[in-house]
Formats: sequence, structure tokens, C-alpha cells
Amino acid sequence: MPPKLRIFFASDVHGSEVCFKKFVNAAEFYKADVLIMGGDLTGKFVIPIFKIGGEYQAKFAGEEYSLKEQELEKFLQRVRDSGYYPYLTTKEEWDDLVNDESKMNALFIELMKESIRRWIEYAESKLRGKGVKCYVMPGNDDHPAIDEILNSSDVVENPHERVVEIADGLKMLSLGYSNITPWKCPRDIPEEELEKKIEKLMNEAGEGGELIYNIHVPPYASGIDEAPELDENMRPKLGPGGQVMVSPVGSKAVRRAIEKYQPMMGLHGHIHEAKGFAKIRKTICFNPGSEYQEGILRGVLIQIDKGRVRDFIFTSG
Repeated sequence: MPPKLRIFFASDVHGSEVCFKKFVNAAEFYKADVLIMGGDLTGKFVIPIFKIGGEYQAKFAGEEYSLKEQELEKFLQRVRDSGYYPYLTTKEEWDDLVNDESKMNALFIELMKESIRRWIEYAESKLRGKGVKCYVMPGNDDHPAIDEILNSSDVVENPHERVVEIADGLKMLSLGYSNITPWKCPRDIPEEELEKKIEKLMNEAGEGGELIYNIHVPPYASGIDEAPELDENMRPKLGPGGQVMVSPVGSKAVRRAIEKYQPMMGLHGHIHEAKGFAKIRKTICFNPGSEYQEGILRGVLIQIDKGRVRDFIFTSG
């Protein structure tokens, strides 16, 4: 029987450095025994910053900035905290990058890796020797180039595509993939392949003990997988009264696996707008949602006792 355990789960920080730091510090703040980050770690855009004369110039969040040397570091951190990658460059170099997709992709990958490396070092400095288990896995939006960094730490563990024992009698099955999305992300895979991966890990999990599903994409039609419907231009569809139309976009393979195997709980992210929990037979599934661009970390604090979820509370801060 698993011991009493306090788990803090969050997901979808998408490059926001302040959100990742809040995740790491949740161990002390919430007295958590286990930290789990459920994927989508990296950002989506590069913000060029040009040095012109004695100033730095940039466009960010719809505003133009002229910064002095002593103001630069604060601005760089603001950009990182919002989930973007600042890049000091020249107009000539930036024009070259814009006109050469391969060069821009290479730069983006290096900036992602640099960010993840900095995050892992931060987690190591805060958690080493504290007795807290910290699991950080990539999500469907994350390039495989970051995996080597996630796998290099002796404090932070990458559980993606593995079954790990997080406490006596309690295992966690983790997958950072999603079913196919309109954006064709790096770890989008067909439902059939997702189902095969779950079955393979279930064979590895074996019999006995309790099991947690840490699967980035939520189960289909669970209420924690509802996202805006998109038109042919990738814009949200509007219904009567101008309301955004929503529909379930989660994974049918994940839903079938939960119905079949009934793990203790499911930890999911992926759909930022679908914060909440759902019961699928005996399994309780969570999606804490995401507000990373505002620097707000959404999470869920879960108390496990005697092989059951005894209590939980959604957090925001």
C-alpha cells in the first residue's frame, strides 16, 4: 500500500521561466513530496533585440522599447518569463535568419536547449538533498532536441515513455505524446500508435500496486479536453451570440486505456482552457490548465493516502 504522499502537478509552461521556477519552489511552498511537470516546456517565438548606438531596441507585446545597458537584463528576464526567447542580434543577421528557414530553426533549437539547461540547473540548485522527487517530461509541442538535457540530471528525472516507481507500491506511467493536432507538433502521433505505446508500458508496469497515468493529452470527451473549434483559417468558430464554439479534442486511446485499466488517477495538460477534473469509472483525472503568458502557474496539489486520492486542491499563483 503506498504511503501518504503529497504530489504537486503542473503542465504547459511553454517557455515561461517564472512559471518553471514557481513549479520547483512548490515543493517547499506546498510541502510536496513529489513534483510532476506534464509537458510542453518550450516557448514558441524568438524576440530579436538590436543594439543600435548606445541603446537596445525591441518590439515586444505590442510595444516598442529603447533600453539602456542597465535596463537590458530586466527586460530579458521579462521576455523569458512570458514564454519567449530573447535574442541579441543585428538587423543584418536577423534579416538573414528571417530569409533562411533552416538557420532560423537551428537558432530556435539552440535557444530552447539553452533555456531548458538553465531550468534544470535551477531545479538542481533548489532541490538537491531535499528528498523531493522531481519529474519533468516533454510534451507534444517539445522538440526532441531537449530530451538529452532532461535525461542528464541526477536530480530531475525525465519519465517520458517509462514506468517509474515514485513510492513503495505506487508507479507512474508517462507519455508526452498527443493525438494529431491541427499544428502537427513534434510529438503528435496517430491514436493507434498512442494506444500501442500505452499497452507496451502497461506490460512493463506489471501486476500489483497502484498506478498513475501521467499522459500529456487528456482522455476524449472527459470535459477536461474541450478546446475551441477552428475554421479553415485556424481561427475559433463563433456560435449564436458570438460565443466561441468548443468540442472535445482529447485522445480516444487514452480514454480506452483508463476505462480498461482504471489507474488511481490521470494527470493531464495540453488543453489550456480546460481546467478541471473528471471521473472515468474509478479513475479521477486532472487538468490544471495554463496561464503561462501571464506568469501564472496553475497546478493541482493532490494528497494520496492508502492507495487512494484523499484530497486535492487546484492552485494558482
